[in-house]
Amino acid sequence: MQLNVPKSLTKLAKLFDVDLFVVGGFVRNQIMGLKNDDIDICSSLSLENVEQLLDGSGFNFKVKSKVLGTATISKGDDKFEYTTFRRDFYPDNGQHSPERVEFIDSIEEDAKRRDFTCNAIYYDIKNNKIIDFYNGIKDIQNRILRTVESPDEVLSHDGVRILRLFRFQCELNFKIDKETLECAYKYKENLRDVSGERHVYEITRILHSPFKYKGVSKPKAYMTALKHFNKGGMWQIFGIDCPKLKFKMVKKVSHKSQGFLIDLVDNVNPISVSYYLNLILAESFGLSKKMVANYINILSGYYEALNRQQNKPYFFKYFDNFPQIYLLLIHKSKYLANKYQFFYKYIISHRLIMSIKDLKISGEDIKKNYPTVKANRYKPILDSLLSDVFDGKLNNEKEELLSAVEHKLRYL
Repeated sequence: MQLNVPKSLTKLAKLFDVDLFVVGGFVRNQIMGLKNDDIDICSSLSLENVEQLLDGSGFNFKVKSKVLGTATISKGDDKFEYTTFRRDFYPDNGQHSPERVEFIDSIEEDAKRRDFTCNAIYYDIKNNKIIDFYNGIKDIQNRILRTVESPDEVLSHDGVRILRLFRFQCELNFKIDKETLECAYKYKENLRDVSGERHVYEITRILHSPFKYKGVSKPKAYMTALKHFNKGGMWQIFGIDCPKLKFKMVKKVSHKSQGFLIDLVDNVNPISVSYYLNLILAESFGLSKKMVANYINILSGYYEALNRQQNKPYFFKYFDNFPQIYLLLIHKSKYLANKYQFFYKYIISHRLIMSIKDLKISGEDIKKNYPTVKANRYKPILDSLLSDVFDGKLNNEKEELLSAVEHKLRYL
């Protein structure tokens, strides 16, 4: 079997004085007839030896981790992730990073550290030969996910592999081998050793798995993993206070992450939506403040629309994100979605001012003209001026607004 590899990779293999192999998702996807731009390569050569071989060759070499023997090799637009054959040694506490690695010459030993049989197929570039120690090709043909060695050995120390197991199932439309699935449930506590950022990465890819390989994954493939998380009682490990979740909105909306969060809120039914989302997204999943604020604004806008908040205060808070809110709201209440959209279009067509940043004065203008006013009063004053401009009581002109500040100071 000959794989279609970039010409630069063939040239790279000729520079090596040992056999160079492609391994992992690229080989798997070539066998399945799928596209994969990420190419992992490996050989018995150390990073130092590879760097010496590539000196003056036109290939760029950049070490990623000396401890793990990984580097990036690139030329033009082509980039390859290189790893020296190694054997990994893990501690007994479930930590997903090896505590020690041993660099080796044996490709068969290197294969033992891989996760699943479909990802442990090697392609010898020079000799145009497939090396398949674990019958990975057969498992691909039968659409089965199973571990290379015993599931206990592969999953007992690495929570990331458990998440990858469910993601691959969704993306590739494979079934999980029974023993492998049982071990994933057995070692679910290893997920606690995985960073919140990696949780988000894997769950997001699961939610959007139908779009990874069109024609392969099912339209609602993500539900397979979500049901596994329910059955395995995994949600509490992610910091979610429910053993099982019911899913409705995630099936309906195009933005799966937003739909998932709505389902999460609906299941937990917290007193404060914004407080709970901040707790989950910032503290449990470690998202940036900007991303958390954006999610909170969109979902708060969704729920406040369902609570029929008045138009003016509603759009002062949610105008910028309303197009996204509408795409959620339309699946819950067409009446409310169209009602708010009508006012949204009215605002746009009449060019109404919706934000204090669009006012002709700022806090600096207040400070300059009213130096005795404390800074913590600037925003309430500007908010009040914005309301008056919106209602047509004031024109959005600097002098008129500054004159109105003095009147506001009596009441704010």
